[in-house]
Amino acid sequence: MKLFSASPWAAALLALGVAAGPTASAGSQARPGAVQFSNGETITGQLSLPPGADLRLHVNGNQIRVLDFDRVCEIRLAPADEQMVRKWRFPDAGQTKKEFSGQPYLVRSLHATVFLADGESITGHLYTTVLYVEPAEGPARKVILPAKQRGQEGEGADALVFPARIRFSDGAGSAEETIRLQVRLPGLTDRSRVAALTWGALLTLEGRTGDATGEYRLPSPLGRDFILGVQTGNRIVVGWPERADASFTALVQTNLAGTEDFFDDRKLLGVFYDAPNQDLYSLLMLARRGQTTLDAAKSQPWRLVVLRWKYDPESGRVLLAGRGYLFRGLEGKAETPPAVTLSDKLWRPKRQGEVWVAGE
Repeated sequence: MKLFSASPWAAALLALGVAAGPTASAGSQARPGAVQFSNGETITGQLSLPPGADLRLHVNGNQIRVLDFDRVCEIRLAPADEQMVRKWRFPDAGQTKKEFSGQPYLVRSLHATVFLADGESITGHLYTTVLYVEPAEGPARKVILPAKQRGQEGEGADALVFPARIRFSDGAGSAEETIRLQVRLPGLTDRSRVAALTWGALLTLEGRTGDATGEYRLPSPLGRDFILGVQTGNRIVVGWPERADASFTALVQTNLAGTEDFFDDRKLLGVFYDAPNQDLYSLLMLARRGQTTLDAAKSQPWRLVVLRWKYDPESGRVLLAGRGYLFRGLEGKAETPPAVTLSDKLWRPKRQGEVWVAGE
């Protein structure tokens, strides 16, 4: 099988529209905020639109909403439709049989959910928009909010990074839709942390502690399933299905060998198949064992990540479609990353009235 490689994350951001742009002050009034990309990376600064631009959302197939930039609290983008495509032709005139050639590539359309300051939320297709982010230091950056994406042959997720969450931190953007989450897990302390990744976009949602141990406030997953992780000290428990298909695990393991990454130590912890969307999800602990540029006692980074692969049942091929992280940190050269345990009891938390419950 052909192995599909992913380009480095930093290059992906540049390739996908995070590039130098004019100063933010040239367009709409700049507002403080942050952009989280679909690979988990985040940039913060003053956010603005270009001169004369606005935010337009196509709603219900027949309505166009023009949104007031100053009243937008948050924008989330997620895949609405995604296909793994290959070039094809009809080798025989008058016959319906197709002949495929070349490597597969991704074609993706995105839908957006926009939260407004008055509490209204709107979902639709955002017209392709440019957003400028001016950081505290350095030049402004141009971020494309795409309506559609089309990859090149053999190109994976890192070439199709998109801004998954744009959140404003000023007064107009103070509203946030959250859920109450109760985690029932032995050994929890008041310092235990929770994080979640939404299915599809793999958007990282970090929980805030509540009034009691095991209670958290989590940004709403907006009706999507999410993968939940709980970190207590040097131990992490991740909600994951108990059963694993050996053939899918082997398929992911084979294709991991063809990916490029800063991390030189990779441990595959679990794989599951989302059949309705033809997606394979894999959980990995990534660590850097080699030299780094950090001159400190803790110089070796690690990340607990989920990779999403688009699977083609007809050909048996996969293509990297997305990545996100649950937790990350730094360790000393003689130390090891946190130990990870999988728990089917934390898998797909259930809503019970106004509270979501995960665990025993």
